Amino acid sequence: MNENNRRLLITVAICMVVALAWSYLFNPASKARVGPRPAVTQQAQPAPATVPVASPAQADATKAGDVPRGTGAAAGKRYPTEKVVLESEKLRAELTSDGAALARLELKGEKFRRHMEGKVEVPQVDLAEVVPGQPLPLSTEVRGANASAAPVVPADTSYEVVTREPTKAVFRATVGDLTVTKTVTLDANTYKFDVKLAVSSAAGFTGQVAVLYDAKTLPEGQGGGGFFGSRTNVPSQAICALAGKKPERLAPGAKHPAWDGENSAFAGVDEQYFLAALVPEQGSVASCHITSEKSGALSSRLAFPLVLAAGASATKAMTLFAGPKETEILKAVSPVLSDAVDLGFWWIIARVLLEVMKFFYKVVPPHNWGLAIILLTLTVKLVTFPLQHKSMKSMQEMQRLQPQLDEMKKKFAGDQQRQNVEQMKLFKEHGVNPMGSCLPMVIQMPVWIALYTTLQVSVELYHSVFIPGWLSDLTAQDPYYILPVGMGITMFLTQYLTPSPMQNPSQKTMGYAMTAFFSYLMLHLPSGLTLYIFINNLLSIAQQMYLRKTMRPPGGPAAGATVSLAAAKRV
Repeated sequence: MNENNRRLLITVAICMVVALAWSYLFNPASKARVGPRPAVTQQAQPAPATVPVASPAQADATKAGDVPRGTGAAAGKRYPTEKVVLESEKLRAELTSDGAALARLELKGEKFRRHMEGKVEVPQVDLAEVVPGQPLPLSTEVRGANASAAPVVPADTSYEVVTREPTKAVFRATVGDLTVTKTVTLDANTYKFDVKLAVSSAAGFTGQVAVLYDAKTLPEGQGGGGFFGSRTNVPSQAICALAGKKPERLAPGAKHPAWDGENSAFAGVDEQYFLAALVPEQGSVASCHITSEKSGALSSRLAFPLVLAAGASATKAMTLFAGPKETEILKAVSPVLSDAVDLGFWWIIARVLLEVMKFFYKVVPPHNWGLAIILLTLTVKLVTFPLQHKSMKSMQEMQRLQPQLDEMKKKFAGDQQRQNVEQMKLFKEHGVNPMGSCLPMVIQMPVWIALYTTLQVSVELYHSVFIPGWLSDLTAQDPYYILPVGMGITMFLTQYLTPSPMQNPSQKTMGYAMTAFFSYLMLHLPSGLTLYIFINNLLSIAQQMYLRKTMRPPGGPAAGATVSLAAAKRV
C-alpha cells in the first residue's frame, strides 16, 4: 500500500470515528434529552384491574376537563368534587378534591407558551397533564407494613375542602380510623409549593405515606431526537437523587423500568427545560421509587416511614418545585435541585459557553440570543485563533514543501524508512506539524457538543428568538433550512480554500463527501448550533484568505515554485 492510499484510509477512519461519536453523543437513547411533553391525547386507556371503572352516572357528572372521582374500595366518605385554584405571578395551579391533587399546573409568561412547528398555541406549558389510568400529580397514598398490598388510603380518595385561599388550600379525608390532612401553600414569588401531610390514627398504625408525581410522554414509537428527530419529540424522564449522589433517570423504554433508593434528596419528573420535583424537609428520612413504561407513562414516588401510636398523629413536610430548570432558580428553592441540570460530559465547557452567552445577552442591545451566539462565536475564535492560525500555516507550509517531498520519494524510492526520516527532518526544519490539519476539528468538536447540550438543556435559551418569522426558537431546527444550506456552502468553501498538503484528489473528494454528509445531519439539529458553525465558517474563510495572501512568496507563484525546486535540489 503506497503512502497516499494509507493516508486516505486513515482519513476515512478518523471521519467515521468522529461521525459515530457525534451520533452516539447526540442519540437520546444513550443519553436522553427530554422536552416539554405535548398535550395528552384524548384516547382513553384501560383502567387498572384494581380500580373499578367509573359508572355512567359518574362519567356524566364529570365536566369537560374535570378529573374523574376516586372509586377505590377503601376510598372512605364521598365528597362533592371541587376545584381549588392557587395563583401567583409565576404559576397557576388547579387542584381537585378527588385525591387532593393537581389537575393543571401552568407556568405563566409568554416564554412558556407551547410552540409547535413555529406556531404559538394558546395553552401554557402544563407540568401536571392528566395521565389516563394513573394517579394525579401530588396525590397521596398510605400503605401498611406490607408495601406491596393495596393502599389503605388510595391515591384517588375523595377529600373535603377545609380551607380555600388564593395561595393556600387544606384538604381532609378519613378512611377507616386514619385521617389525612393535606395542606398545599403556593409561594407568591417562586416556583414552589409547601406541602404538609398530617396523618392521625385512632388505633395506631405502622407503614408509610407517599406522595406521587406521574407524567406521560409521547406514545411509544413517536419522536426520537438525535439527528433525525424533533426536539419536541424527546421523552421526559422520571428522576430521583439520593443525598450526595448524581440523579438516577428513567426514560420510557428503559432497560430496567424501575429503580428504588433510600435517603432521597428529591424525586420527580424531568422535562428537558422544566422540572417537577418533591424535596423532603431537611432532616427527614424519605425513600424514592421511580418507574418507566414503554407506553410513555412515568411515575415518581417520595415515601416517608409512618409509625403512629393509638390516638397519635405525625406530620411530613416537603417542597414541590415546578418550574424552569434555571440554576439560580433551582438553588434558591433547594441547592440539591441544581443537580437536575445535566450538561453532559463537557459540562465545564457548556457552563462557560452559557455564562458567556448570558453576559452578551444582558449587556449588548437589543438583548437577542442569536446575537449572543454570534458574539460567542467571535469570542471562541479569538481564544483559539493562535492554535488555529498555527495549524493553517502548517498546512500552507506543507503545500509549499510538496515539490521537495516529491523529490525525496524519487531519490529514496524503495526505502520507506529513509523517506520518513528525511520527511520528518524537513518538517522540523520548517516548523511544520504533519498532524496540524486535525487541530481545528479537535478544538471545535468539544465546543459543538457542549453548545448542543446547552441548547437542549438550558431554559434560558428555550423559545429564544433570533429573527421573528424565521428563527423564532434557536433550540429548534431551522424551519426553512436556510442556515443548514448556508452552513454547507461555507463548509465547502472552507474545504476548497484549505490547502491539501499531499495534493491527493481522493482525499479532497472524501473531504467534500464528509462535508455534504455533515451538512445533511445538521438539517434537524438546533438552529442555534447551526448558526454558531455558520459564523465560525465565515471567520475561518476570512482567516484562510488572509493567510493565503500574506504567505504568498514575493514574485508570485512562479517564483515560489522556483524556490521550492531549488530547495529540493539542495536536499
